[in-house]
Amino acid sequence: MKRYCSVLSLLLLLLILAGSGSSQIARKLGGRDVPGPLPPRSDAATPQLDQMMDVVFGEAGGQKLRLDFAKPTLCRGQKVPLVIYVHGGGWRSGDKAGAFQRGDAKMFFELGFAVASINYRLAPQFHFPAQIQDCKLAVRYLRTNADAFGIDPDRIGLWGSSAGGHLVSLMGTADDGAGLEGPGLDGVSSRVSAIVDHFGPTDLNVDPSQTTNEGRSMLFDFLGCLPADCPALARQASPVTYVTSDDPPILILHGEKDSLVPYSQAERFAEKLRQAGNACALIKVKNAEHGFIPIPLLAELSPNLEGINFLTVAHLARYLEPALFGDLNMDGRKGFLDVRDLVRCLGAFGVGPFATPAPGNWNPLADLDPDGVIDYKDLFLLFQSR
Repeated sequence: MKRYCSVLSLLLLLLILAGSGSSQIARKLGGRDVPGPLPPRSDAATPQLDQMMDVVFGEAGGQKLRLDFAKPTLCRGQKVPLVIYVHGGGWRSGDKAGAFQRGDAKMFFELGFAVASINYRLAPQFHFPAQIQDCKLAVRYLRTNADAFGIDPDRIGLWGSSAGGHLVSLMGTADDGAGLEGPGLDGVSSRVSAIVDHFGPTDLNVDPSQTTNEGRSMLFDFLGCLPADCPALARQASPVTYVTSDDPPILILHGEKDSLVPYSQAERFAEKLRQAGNACALIKVKNAEHGFIPIPLLAELSPNLEGINFLTVAHLARYLEPALFGDLNMDGRKGFLDVRDLVRCLGAFGVGPFATPAPGNWNPLADLDPDGVIDYKDLFLLFQSR
């Protein structure tokens, strides 16, 4: 009996040591220390950050253009991926402030990413293309000063909400030849590696019957005219206009009951991307109004807010952090759980024919061969990466 208890105690000690060892491993990505926890969680405490607030990245229209920047203190001295958040507000309100407290931003910090949040000139004082020019200038500024910020200039992604979703989508599709770059830091690319669009308008030449009075007012302030009166300008401001096969992979999340920016906007964009061969995905958030607000208020969102955060972070991380290749749950390890999760996703399309949304088990990290479908090629690559 004594020997049995001794063996049991030894086994328990080994399990405890193994557990502590795996926890240490789980706080590294690609050999570099990251704050964790891994997998990242939006309800965890925000890691300690080195912050640079109100950084002036340019001047236009008599206004100084500013951004906020934060990087985990633990990652000081590392060259890390950068994600940039673009705020919403109908192009005429909103601010960069508060982005670092977002659940998805906290998860990026846990993975050891830097996050920037930018301001841009607002309507109606400034009409299109002022807003997109400011956003593109911010990317060029951060890329130019990558060493000073401790970021990798070749690993930059974008996400944004509402008007911000429109602007990041436009940045993803409108390349240097679209005439939207604007002045400043000529010769530096504003191209990024991946995009996430939260309920942004993508085709401004819409049927007026599908747009609310508030929506029409916003469009008028943004363009300086109603789309029906300036269709060429509305087309120039629409991400759907520029979709090509070499656009960065785009994930779209949009509420099915959005009354301000109709869900059909997401469908138009997703179908264009799918036809062009983009490794895109469309997530239809059930029971969601604009801003992912439940409707009715007690309704259950699907995916829920934590799921939305996971999808946002997973999509950008898929293309910005090579160490997460094959790590489907972002726990810092590759093993049985990742194989299980990929098998569960087999056969899933990011966007099906006629803009059919992705199924509930869609995981951007499972699309290892980035073609917008999870199939045997992805499973083969997963086994190769282990």
